[in-house]
Amino acid sequence: MSRALLEVKEVSKYFGGLKALDQVGFDVTAGEILGLIGPNGAGKTVCFNLICGVYRPTSGKIFFDGQRLDGTSPYQIASKGVGRTFQIVKPFGALSVLENVLVAKGIKKYGRFSTIWSTWKSRAEINGALEILERVGLKDLAQRQAGLLPLGNLRRLEIARALLVGHKLLLLDESFSGLRHEEIIQLEKLIRNIRKSGITVLLIEHNMRVAMGLCDRLVVLDHGRKIAEGLPREIQQNEAVIEAYLGRREAPDAA
Repeated sequence: MSRALLEVKEVSKYFGGLKALDQVGFDVTAGEILGLIGPNGAGKTVCFNLICGVYRPTSGKIFFDGQRLDGTSPYQIASKGVGRTFQIVKPFGALSVLENVLVAKGIKKYGRFSTIWSTWKSRAEINGALEILERVGLKDLAQRQAGLLPLGNLRRLEIARALLVGHKLLLLDESFSGLRHEEIIQLEKLIRNIRKSGITVLLIEHNMRVAMGLCDRLVVLDHGRKIAEGLPREIQQNEAVIEAYLGRREAPDAA
């Protein structure tokens, strides 16, 4: 039986009197693509922020690769092999595409004072960044100013930066948002190839066609609570999900 790479155990997060997450639990199996879905305000991004160390849980525990993760700082979590993207893509617009990826290598320089002064543009560092750019289809644009890229390429750049850190687990927060149909197809292929390379993927997605077609399993949140978990075909038939998330069947991309 495949092992759980990430374990979220009855995690809650309160902001004052607001229960953003309420005893949510699920596992992400090594080598799978797991989708975290639900309406706006369901608590999906809060869950990501807890996993990545931006927030600390009010209660509950999070384990990654067998080690306790909650309470650990974001850079320490990233150094364990966890990378993430964000809903709003914000590259260093004045830097080149290559330089944007090289910046992500800075995570290796936080642990020891002596590494702060080491070069971040060595030949080895550059070659490593170029390999990542080739994987995401941006190598030919390595010297292009990042701020001039269209959205589809910006999404790929965000994934490239996350991949440089996330060699074990990649968290994708609405990476398909705003893309054209052709770009969606290409990005789906990229994410499947990332999984084939041995990287586990946890993604938040509003496009239900993408979520149902790309993910091995789905976890559904609504108002901070988990209401369903299972295979895509099981989620499609779940009455609680239909009511909370797919209530208006005429809208294939629930917002």
